[in-house]
Amino acid sequence: MDTANRTASHHGVSNRLDLGGWLRLMLKHKWLVLFCGIACGTLAFLWTARQTKIYLADCTIRHIPDPPKPLGRKMETYSPLNYWSTREHFATENLILGSRAIAERVVSELGLHQDPTFVGERKPGPDGKPRSPATITEAASILQQMLTIQPERETRVVHIRIEDRDPERAALLADSIADAYIAKTVEDRLGSTTAALEWLGQQLEGLKKQLESSELALHDFKDKHNVLSISLEDRQNIVSNDIQRYTEALSTARTRRIEVAARLEALGSANAEDPFLVHASATDEAPSVEHLRQQYRTAEAEQAQLAIEYGHNHPRMLAVTEWMDLLREQLRSEIDGIIDRAQNELEEVVAVEAGIRQALQESNQAGLRLNLQEIEYRRLIRERDNTDRLYSAVLERTAETDLTRALRVQYAQVVDRALVPTAAIRPRVPMAVTLGVILGLALGLLLVLLLSQLDRVVRTVEQAEALGLTVLGIVPQIDKASGRSQRRRRGRKREHPIDRDLHVHTNPKSAVAECCRTIRTNFTFAATKNPVGAFVVTSASPREGKTTVSISLGISLAQSGKKVLLADTDLRKPRIHRAFGLRSGLGVTSVLVGDKDVMEAVQETKVPGLWFLASGPIPPNPSELLHTTQFTNMLERLREEFDIVILDSPPLVAVTDAAIIAPQVDGALLVVHTLKTARDAVKSALRQLKDVQAHLIGGILNDVDLNRQKYGYGSYYYYRSEGYYDVSSEAPEEERPAAEG
Repeated sequence: MDTANRTASHHGVSNRLDLGGWLRLMLKHKWLVLFCGIACGTLAFLWTARQTKIYLADCTIRHIPDPPKPLGRKMETYSPLNYWSTREHFATENLILGSRAIAERVVSELGLHQDPTFVGERKPGPDGKPRSPATITEAASILQQMLTIQPERETRVVHIRIEDRDPERAALLADSIADAYIAKTVEDRLGSTTAALEWLGQQLEGLKKQLESSELALHDFKDKHNVLSISLEDRQNIVSNDIQRYTEALSTARTRRIEVAARLEALGSANAEDPFLVHASATDEAPSVEHLRQQYRTAEAEQAQLAIEYGHNHPRMLAVTEWMDLLREQLRSEIDGIIDRAQNELEEVVAVEAGIRQALQESNQAGLRLNLQEIEYRRLIRERDNTDRLYSAVLERTAETDLTRALRVQYAQVVDRALVPTAAIRPRVPMAVTLGVILGLALGLLLVLLLSQLDRVVRTVEQAEALGLTVLGIVPQIDKASGRSQRRRRGRKREHPIDRDLHVHTNPKSAVAECCRTIRTNFTFAATKNPVGAFVVTSASPREGKTTVSISLGISLAQSGKKVLLADTDLRKPRIHRAFGLRSGLGVTSVLVGDKDVMEAVQETKVPGLWFLASGPIPPNPSELLHTTQFTNMLERLREEFDIVILDSPPLVAVTDAAIIAPQVDGALLVVHTLKTARDAVKSALRQLKDVQAHLIGGILNDVDLNRQKYGYGSYYYYRSEGYYDVSSEAPEEERPAAEG
């Protein structure tokens, strides 16, 4: 299996198991969560039981923006800005309903500022002198704190709610606020109506004078410009027709001028050079010119014939030439006459064009003057009409307002009077206790989450893989696994000391051995793309069981038929030789200093297929020896002699030996001790391996307790194979569990 794919797969499993992990964490600390919930609920009950009971009285009123009008639909109280149909108006009225002015009015009517049960006892001041009684403003402030205005959505109904210790007084205050608001709105409307009537009278007088002035101005304009006989519209039509006619005549004259000027220019230039070059179309109006041209062409033909018969000096030839010159002069004279007539025509056309242009300009000026007169005329009419409409509206409004002043129209109405409340709204003991319990449980959960965050050790495979480590498998706790086997064999009385290092060899059918075989299988698949001949086994911190894991993995690989060498490269605290009962005086350091050949230092163990290379004498400089060429040559020799070479090394965080060995071999295995190894230590170890560009094959979780459900190992039930393997086939049938097999 590809390492990257397995890592992604494990991350997916981790994400799916997060909820289960949190649930197990909550179950682990359930008593803490329950205690917090019960304690907070009890405190909430004790606190609410001591609170003063508060009663709520509710009076409902309805805004009436369009009250009944006995004098007709148009009879309304004057308002410069009519907000009756807008939400802003209702929001404003609700603010007025809860204002200090209404509260002071209620306080004055009921004498609440003199009621000690409402304003409280006035204790003496620091100097011992009695304090002055509460003012109306102070009592109104207290009343405002007790008052809540709650409008109903999408309606004109408003709730006036009073919260008080005295239920009867609460109902009285709610009704009093409604009555005070209704009375104030009536007074305000009447006051505004009277003020509006005075203002309307002033406006009416001014509009009357303005209307008379605008009518006189319009009459003077008509008289001055004779608008009564011919209307401005008819005058504009006449001027418009003149402008159109002059424009067409000017265009025709301009075209004629251009044609005559062009013909005159062509005649003059051609006649000056040669009259016969003048185009015939320019002389169509002179038949004599065409006759002279015909005579000249006849003489020219005769000249050509005589030149062939007699030559150029013959008398007839000279006579014809003289005749041709005479014809040329006559033709030039005729064309000069045509040119004179064309020049006269051009002067006439130019004069006509100038006259038409002058007439057009005068017509345009007359049109502009008419436009100005029309603007002024329409302005005067508009002023007269606007003033007339305003005067009529104000006159009508004045009459309506004068009639409305006599009415007392209410713009709010009480819908439901407040009832004396029979039950208190506060304190709400059940709700307070419920909230206290909920908050207590939430506090307990926060404490649990805090404890989980403070717990930085690796507990599950998911946590290890979340750090970026591909877990190849787990190694259960050997003591507990062996303890279960011993309990099952208690009838045979064969209890022996537990050999942790060789447990896989001595108990090949135990759960530990089966887990090691699982690790062997995963290791084989992980090494499919990148074959692994030699790898180092290390850990982040000391005493995490890497040596036991190295031995167990070596035994498991040897049991699969491979030739395996287990080398103890922990040149500081070697221990593997004690597990096999072999000598350690001859080993890695002996080979590196050149005392022995590497194969002479290799020892055979009691496990078939497994050989051992001890550390040798402990050197003063282990790191320097591992950097030497001799160590590299030794690894190459061991790769040639064995199928797999396993190197047990010191912890990564403690010393740098493992970081030196890892780049020189085919990969590294990182052992993580559950419930002991810190996550930060694992991150540091992974970072060190990455810094030296070592190939990380994966990790192994050691000393896993499969029975610790609260740490999430319930998902490892499939590792518990001892129930199937550990029962001897020699045991009687009655000693075997019924579920086995």
